[in-house]
Amino acid sequence: MHITAITHRKQPSVPMTIVGLPPMEDGYLGEAIGDAFLPVLKFQHTDVSDLFLPLETGFHNLAIVASKQRYPRQARKTALGLLGAGQMMFLKSIVAVDKNHEVKDLNALLRAIDYNVRIPEDITILDGMVADTLAHAAPWENVHSKLIIDATTLSKNDPRVGEGKQMGSPDSLAVSASGVAGVVDGRMLGTSMLVVTTKIANGPMPEFSMEEVDEAGARAQREQIERIREGIWSLEAAKNLRWLFITDDDADLRADDWKRRLLWQLFCRFEVARDLHFDEARARIAWDATAPIPSLEGPLPVRRWPAVTLHDTEIEGRIDAWIEENGL
Repeated sequence: MHITAITHRKQPSVPMTIVGLPPMEDGYLGEAIGDAFLPVLKFQHTDVSDLFLPLETGFHNLAIVASKQRYPRQARKTALGLLGAGQMMFLKSIVAVDKNHEVKDLNALLRAIDYNVRIPEDITILDGMVADTLAHAAPWENVHSKLIIDATTLSKNDPRVGEGKQMGSPDSLAVSASGVAGVVDGRMLGTSMLVVTTKIANGPMPEFSMEEVDEAGARAQREQIERIREGIWSLEAAKNLRWLFITDDDADLRADDWKRRLLWQLFCRFEVARDLHFDEARARIAWDATAPIPSLEGPLPVRRWPAVTLHDTEIEGRIDAWIEENGL
């Protein structure tokens, strides 16, 4: 690759790449780079049919890989191989899907996880692996755990062929879950997938970084998450619920683009080893994606939590004026 020119406006509104709550400028740059280098990756990893790094997850938090399935569990081998592919070693999560799966379709991803994943058989956790420096949820700088979800259909010679179809939960579960203490709102993501929002007292604010350790606040946060998950799991309608996602109430589950914002929060605010919780039978997962309060006394440390990158009113006004001036 040879750079022949770097272009810019003579009087830019903001002389930098715009980052922050996606989608932002860096997101489109990242998608273009991912598409450009996909043929090289497929040449080196011949199991790969397609790959997508969603801009909403900052590229290093989630990869969706479509894998060939010539033999049982091949997709898991594909995912493990990708974790050794250059800077893909920084990935936090990989979801493996079928060869012809549309990797850029979020709803298709949810359906694959909903229908194909059996917990815990299709979940692989790798503890104490290398992390991106920008993985703020990691308990230690440059060290975190990784998650592989095998959401492929079983190959014809897989020993699990013939397993019965997994049952789902009724849509009314979202209403019942909304009545659990601490839950602000709830919405079904699939037949076995529920997301709820909650308000964490004294938790990190989007406008400010949280630098200081708050052991009392962190302990209260852990206890609140435990009460919510146990309260929902105890509901009669939740007996077939396999995935419970819990995140902050700054995610509006009724907004038009709610799944896009949700994807950002689910994968950027959780640490695999600290924030995934199984029930006693290890048949259900609660995924804590609330912004963590810094702590040293919990099961794993929580480091300083950065503010969301926001722009001041002057810059926002300048951009709004430019949009109006150009009729955009």
